[in-house]
Amino acid sequence: MNKIKNIIFDWGNVLIDVRPENFIEECKKVGVKFTNREVNSTHKAGFFLEHEMGVISDKQFRNEFRLCSSSNLTDEEIDFIWNSMLGKVPLYKLELLVSLKRKYNLYLLSNTNSIHWNRYSGTVFSYNGLNVNDIFDGVYLSYMLHSSKPDERIFKMVIEDSGIDVNETLFVDDSLKNCYTAQRLGMEVLNYIPGSDLRYYLLKELE
Repeated sequence: MNKIKNIIFDWGNVLIDVRPENFIEECKKVGVKFTNREVNSTHKAGFFLEHEMGVISDKQFRNEFRLCSSSNLTDEEIDFIWNSMLGKVPLYKLELLVSLKRKYNLYLLSNTNSIHWNRYSGTVFSYNGLNVNDIFDGVYLSYMLHSSKPDERIFKMVIEDSGIDVNETLFVDDSLKNCYTAQRLGMEVLNYIPGSDLRYYLLKELE
């Protein structure tokens, strides 16, 4: 008999589509280029990481972006460029979450920043009158907790705040590093491959 009672989902690449190439293309238009180490779909560095961990504010992030692009981009233009990498949560994944909600406690643990979250969280989880807070029992974001995956600290914050038993918890993430941390702490893990059928692999894991 399956012992899983809790499922912790990553946001980017697991639920919401992430397309870094869109961000790169928009950056080219304003004459700025960032390395893959600084910005990719899983982990970040530099002022991008500082923003993701809530170390710098939205205003400071935009100012850093302006310095890198040597331009007078407006806040709105910067937000458009930065948000261009995010797509949508496919309908089948929303239906899956709602179905799982009937049997499991669902949580979201994401390395994300306030610009992305504030722009998309209110719309991408909308389904049949439900919103993000109806679907998840707890939402844990790196910029609010000032810590990010794969650091054990953010996992321990989630465990302590939610009161979940790690031995009854499945962690779903596209990053192997993040999965390794969750596994060390006692969770079952599913290393999701972006673009594959989440429903198939998740339900197989829960059999």
